[in-house]
Amino acid sequence: MMALLRSDLYRAMRARWPWVIIALVALATLGSAVFTVWWPLEPDVVYNGLTGRDGALRLAGRGASITLVQMVAVFVAAHLSCADSEAGFDRTLLSSLRGRVACFAEKYLLVVIVTAAILLAYLAFSGIGVFVTMRPVENVEPLWQVVAWAGEGWLVACAYALVVLLAGQLTRVKAIAVIVSFLLLSGAVEQGFFSFLLLVSDAFGLGWGPALEAAIAWMPYVTTAAVGNGAADMLAVDVTGFAPAVRALIVCAPLCAACGALGTLVGSRRDVA
Repeated sequence: MMALLRSDLYRAMRARWPWVIIALVALATLGSAVFTVWWPLEPDVVYNGLTGRDGALRLAGRGASITLVQMVAVFVAAHLSCADSEAGFDRTLLSSLRGRVACFAEKYLLVVIVTAAILLAYLAFSGIGVFVTMRPVENVEPLWQVVAWAGEGWLVACAYALVVLLAGQLTRVKAIAVIVSFLLLSGAVEQGFFSFLLLVSDAFGLGWGPALEAAIAWMPYVTTAAVGNGAADMLAVDVTGFAPAVRALIVCAPLCAACGALGTLVGSRRDVA
């Protein structure tokens, strides 16, 4: 599997799309900060911490938050889900059953690594933007909170990206993977699922309403909002009795494992054609 991973990373570095991704992340973060040279921020702007709504990493990028990592990662996963099949590369690689498990498992590991690279690019360009704007930062979070905040953002982004990768691999249609990306980012999948269950509950008088309201707080879409609000909100215990960071670990980590296991199992047993 490591040989396949090195091969994919080598091909990615020689392709154009990684550099386009880096340019987009830079434009959304560092680019907006550079504009302050011509259009300065208000004189009284002071960054309140690093990660929150008024934090340096967000205001320096003129509103670009860590959810940018999630948005970019899911569309990269949609591209990678069908890249080999569209190029015909998998026909030779998967011509026998031997090694198929490693081949499909490697794609999930590749998406996890690419998502981490996108996160690092976001943090690097946002950090540079803080220096460009030259504004004071107050109430800076401890380093472990910043690391936990970045790690939770990476975990949620991986969960969404691996779901998209699974959808693309199962259907072998990039358009479907892109549609799934839009639905996940908008929260339509989770909201639609719970709306359907609530409709069923009301139609048959099942009384699922309170349980569904409690379950919604455990969905990745809600956790994403908490991560976007900063480390303090993400680590604070709320009405559920758990911090959003804990809920993300309980939900997103098994979801990532399930996507990888299902995609590897189904992909390794199906016909290449």
